[in-house]
Amino acid sequence: MSQILSVLQTVGYLALAIFLLMLMITIHEFGHYITAKILKFKVYEFSIGMGKPIYKKTKKNGEIFAIRMIPVGGYCSFGEDNTEIPDTDPNSFNNKEPWKRLIVMFSGAFFNFISAIFFAVILLSLMGYGRVTNIGTTFLNKDHETDPTQPENITLAEILNLDNKVVDLAGDQFTFVYDDNTKMLIESVNGKSMNIFNGTSKILEQTHIGDNVQFSVTWKNSDGAIEQKEVILKNISERQWSALSNAGYSLPLNDKIYHNVGGAILKSVPFSFEIAGMIFKILGELVTGQLGMNAIGGTVATVSVMGNSIGTAISSYAADMVFAQIFYLLTLISINLAVFNWLPIPSLDGARMVFVIIEWIRGKPINRELEAKIHTIGIICLLGFVVFADIFWVVNNLSLHFLL
Repeated sequence: MSQILSVLQTVGYLALAIFLLMLMITIHEFGHYITAKILKFKVYEFSIGMGKPIYKKTKKNGEIFAIRMIPVGGYCSFGEDNTEIPDTDPNSFNNKEPWKRLIVMFSGAFFNFISAIFFAVILLSLMGYGRVTNIGTTFLNKDHETDPTQPENITLAEILNLDNKVVDLAGDQFTFVYDDNTKMLIESVNGKSMNIFNGTSKILEQTHIGDNVQFSVTWKNSDGAIEQKEVILKNISERQWSALSNAGYSLPLNDKIYHNVGGAILKSVPFSFEIAGMIFKILGELVTGQLGMNAIGGTVATVSVMGNSIGTAISSYAADMVFAQIFYLLTLISINLAVFNWLPIPSLDGARMVFVIIEWIRGKPINRELEAKIHTIGIICLLGFVVFADIFWVVNNLSLHFLL
C-alpha cells in the first residue's frame, strides 16, 4: 500500500511539474500572440501542447485555438513558414514591416522574462532576498583527533578566532562571540552580499589560502538593537577557509529586513538578471567543454528534476517554503526559456530575428524556401539533441527508486 501511495505521490509531483512547464510555455506563446494582435498580424492558430488536438475551436475570424495531447511545447502560428502559396494579405506575417516582426518574435521570450520577475517577487517575499552564514555553525573539531582533551565540536566563530587574526577596519582585534542568546551572522564576504546563488563557498572560490578576507558581521546586542561591523580575517588558513565555505545558512536577525514585499520588488530585477548571467555562464562552459553532457538534460530531465524538487520540498518543509520552491522553479525555468529562445539557433526566435534583421538591412528577404529549410533542419537537430540529452541524463542521473 505504501508503495502505491509513493507511486501516486511521484505521479502527482511530475504532473505538477508538467503543468508548471506548460504554464511557462503558454506565457511564451501568449507573448507572441498578444503583440501580434496589437500590431494587427494575421494569426492562424494558438496551440497549447503538441500532437493531436483534444480540444479545438475556430473563432469567427478564422483563428484556431487548440489544446493538444502531448503536454510539451506549444506554438502560435502566423503562417510564416508557408512558402507554397503566395500570401497577398497585408496583415500576414511576411508582409508586415521588419520592425513589427522583430517585436512579435522578441515578445515571447520577453514575456517569459517579465513573468520571471513577477515570480521572483513572490519567491523573494516568501524566502527572503538575503542569505547569511551562521557564525554558530558547528563542525567536528580536528584537534580532538590528536588531543582527546579538546572538545569534539567547534563552532565557526571559534575557528575564525584561531590565532587572533580577526581585526576591524581600524586594525583593532575583533573576537567572534556566539552562544544561544547572541546570534552573530556574516552577511557579506569580500564586499559580496550573500543570496540564493551566492553563498560563502561561491564567493570564496576566488580566495586563496593566505589571503585577507573581509566580512560584514551583524548581531543583536543586549538591548535588542542590531549592530553591524566590518572586520578582516588576516591570512586565512586552510581550516578557516574550509569551515567558512561549509558554514550553514541561517535566517536573518531581523526577518522583516529581508522578507518585505517592497524590498523583494526592488531585488527581483537584479536577481532575475543574475540568474540570466548564471545561465549564460553555464552555456559558455558547455561550449568550451568545462561542463560535460551530464550537466544538462532535455524535457524529461527538466520535468524529473522539477518533480523531485517539489516532492522534496513538500515532504521536508513548511507550506511557505514549498511555495517558495515552486516559485523558484518558475523563475529559473522562465529565464531559461527566455535566454534559450533568444539564442540564434535555427528554428528558435533568435535565429528568425536574425533573418528579419538581414532582410531589413538588404531591403529584401533571403529566399523563403531556403530559410524554411534551415529552420526545419534546425528543429530536427534540436529535437535530436534534446532526446540524446535526456537519454544521457537518464542513464547517468535517474535512480531506480525514483522510477518505481
